Amino acid sequence: MSPFVTWLFSIMAAIMLFLHGLAAFSAEVTTLGGVKLRNWLQRVTSKDWQGACFGASVTALVQSSSAITAMAVGLAHNKTLSARGALSVMIGANVGTTLTAWLIAFKVTGLGPFFVTIGGLWSLAGPMTWRPYGKPLFYFGIIFLALDLISQALAPLAHHPHIQEYQQAINSPIFALLFAAFLTAMVQSSSVVSGLAVLAVLQQIIPASLAVWMIAGANVGTTSTALLASSALDSFSRKLALLNIGFNLLGVFLFATLLQPIIHVILASDISASQQVALVHTVFNLAAATVALSILPVLWPRVSLWLNRP
Repeated sequence: MSPFVTWLFSIMAAIMLFLHGLAAFSAEVTTLGGVKLRNWLQRVTSKDWQGACFGASVTALVQSSSAITAMAVGLAHNKTLSARGALSVMIGANVGTTLTAWLIAFKVTGLGPFFVTIGGLWSLAGPMTWRPYGKPLFYFGIIFLALDLISQALAPLAHHPHIQEYQQAINSPIFALLFAAFLTAMVQSSSVVSGLAVLAVLQQIIPASLAVWMIAGANVGTTSTALLASSALDSFSRKLALLNIGFNLLGVFLFATLLQPIIHVILASDISASQQVALVHTVFNLAAATVALSILPVLWPRVSLWLNRP
């Protein structure tokens, strides 16, 4: 097997490990707190900002904005959650997903083997009533371990003789945005794409100025999950998913226009390039959430009429 094929399968295997680790971690946490999660959703979504804060917190815990937005659409369809409450949760979910970029930027991923070992031992040999809590810890470690493997696989690219030619060929913000949106829709995880963007910056494969556009694209691509989840439901649910797409497109518009001066200041700061990307990711999503929550009360009467129209 040629070195290139070996490298390609190595990086694909690491990405698959990350995807499955993320899915398993999300499933374990949701299973453990599923009933409580639903009850809390009903309680805290009476106000827009509370729903957004809850969406951000749970997404940071579960590490999957896709899972939270799909759950919000499903609960709204079942009338367990109001449409406005579901929308506020989805608005907050984008903020919660920024945690992944920060963990990579501060190189916390090196703790992966520790979490895998402790979580594995806990789930196998811990007290019987506490064993279920070992599995999320184990899969949390798998996520970090996979990110480390991806980073190691990407490292040789920084020293590739033609790396500067490749960088010039892909050095287009629009291309980066569209590519990230497509890739996120394919893998159904914005965390994977944003994580890859930060790792690529860490390994000096792409500049931070290009990575931030990939982050913006990932925000658009992640809306495909709610759209897919709503496709099997009624028109009300599909309209709710379309509102989620509209919110994310609003975020990209803000990113490409009003936020550019702030982004330029961040990219010119003295912090590391990976931390610059993580900070832009956070500022971008916080700004989009703030604007959306500010205009939601004004637009809601018309939005509500549109949602309930047959």
